[in-house]
Amino acid sequence: MKQNPHRKRSFWERYALKQLSSETNSQEEQLAVLDEKEIAELQRIQWQTYLKAGLAGALGVILLYLPYHIFGESLFPKRSFQVPYFGQKIELEIEFLVFSVILVFIEIWYLTYVNIKSVTAIAKACGCPSQSDPRKEENKEALISVSLEKKQNELEQLGINPYEGLSPWGVWTFQMLVRLKATISGFLWKLIVTKILGRYAFRLLVDLFGAPLYAAFNIYAARKIMNEARVRVMAPPLIRELTQQLHEEFRNREDFRQVLYSALHAISVSKRSFHYNHFLLASSILDAFEIELEGDPEFDRKVLEHLDELPEDVRFTIAKLIVFGILIDGKLSMIEKRSIRTMHKEGVLPYSEEQIEKWAKDFFKGKGLQELIEAK
Repeated sequence: MKQNPHRKRSFWERYALKQLSSETNSQEEQLAVLDEKEIAELQRIQWQTYLKAGLAGALGVILLYLPYHIFGESLFPKRSFQVPYFGQKIELEIEFLVFSVILVFIEIWYLTYVNIKSVTAIAKACGCPSQSDPRKEENKEALISVSLEKKQNELEQLGINPYEGLSPWGVWTFQMLVRLKATISGFLWKLIVTKILGRYAFRLLVDLFGAPLYAAFNIYAARKIMNEARVRVMAPPLIRELTQQLHEEFRNREDFRQVLYSALHAISVSKRSFHYNHFLLASSILDAFEIELEGDPEFDRKVLEHLDELPEDVRFTIAKLIVFGILIDGKLSMIEKRSIRTMHKEGVLPYSEEQIEKWAKDFFKGKGLQELIEAK
């Protein structure tokens, strides 16, 4: 993933790059395994960020609605406007809308600042960016994208589509359900508060009761960003280690090379999302094995069903690669757990659901994935 040299960076991109570039690390290597001191530091960063994000959400609601209900129309008058072609008038509170936009703008800027600082602190605690990392600049760009909540679709460069098998309407529905979570939750929250306080509850109370909800959403968003930053800084050294191991063992095995791309595609499809760690894994392995992709690369959509046709050592290693890929984004969904149970019963995966869940927790807690990488 290379930054387009002709594209001008935004203010926040420049600030995030400066923060990540100015941090110096005492570790010579990027950390995939954390000691107690480093874990404690990550927890400190986490709780400080929660406090800042939560206060921003709560204060945003309080500062918006207190003046509105205290000063009323003297500060936020209602103005009538004629609707063209319909011959009707509507009342708008223009000053209140402008005031709302200003507060939202300030909150977004503050939360962006908090996100950049927390991602930078997490990267420093985990020894990232490491001077010895050959993909240091790429990983730095990935952390900038995390802190700014920018989508990354680098997998498309490799012809890998996580939404393979879904119709365009299926993809649209899947993404809309994710984005509507906050809106639906906000509506339900106000409905519940109104029911609790009664039909004639004060509008001020109903509005202010939204403060905890928006604080919770900010904390949830901050948690997602910090978790994402954490897995992005801990995965690269593990990916390098696994790639080196696979290359040393199978560099001369054509039967292994032939199923690599399909296996990498299967990992992405199981996640139904673009993730930088999957791009890093795929690009690292394809580069190591000198597999060149042209046009729209072909892959076996049923690669998992055909694993039993491969030699035992290839089958075992491909299964290990798939489990590794499932784990390095830091999440193990219910759908993936069901798939793991099925593949284990069918003999496709040599690892049980309980074992894979343990590895997932170990990875996120900073205990690495050595047991999986070294499995024979």
